[in-house]
Amino acid sequence: MLYSSIESVLKENLSYAKIDHVGSTAIPNICGKNIIDILVGVSLDNFDIAKNTLIDMGYCPSERSRTEIYQFFASKIEETGSGDTHIHLVVLDTDRYNEFIILRDYLLDNPDEAIAYSKHKEEILKLGLDRRAYREVKSKYVTELINRAKKNKTY
Repeated sequence: MLYSSIESVLKENLSYAKIDHVGSTAIPNICGKNIIDILVGVSLDNFDIAKNTLIDMGYCPSERSRTEIYQFFASKIEETGSGDTHIHLVVLDTDRYNEFIILRDYLLDNPDEAIAYSKHKEEILKLGLDRRAYREVKSKYVTELINRAKKNKTY
């Protein structure tokens, strides 16, 4: 599996990295854009080591998304949106890290919410927006989902 190969390479350089499949492809029966989203959680001390390891593996970092606790990587520099692998490198036990897990688990535990999310994404795709506009519209909905998830269950 893709995340186990990423994990094995990271573990050659790090004492610990938590790898999770997140995003639409981690949720059965919802639409996606054929993108695999992998969450890589590491300690703050290991963040730069993990970043450099992912670059050495051929993943393309987006400096635009870089913060002290987060870095986005794509498997292709042109980020085509179909057939790509997206890696979200995040410091463990931060809100940013936890929200990836909360959203995935909430959608897995609530199939009706997952279907509603899928339909929402399909409607956005019909608008023919560019990737940036698509992400902005989707992001608002995702924030609402995360807030509902936090109210419905303790994570």
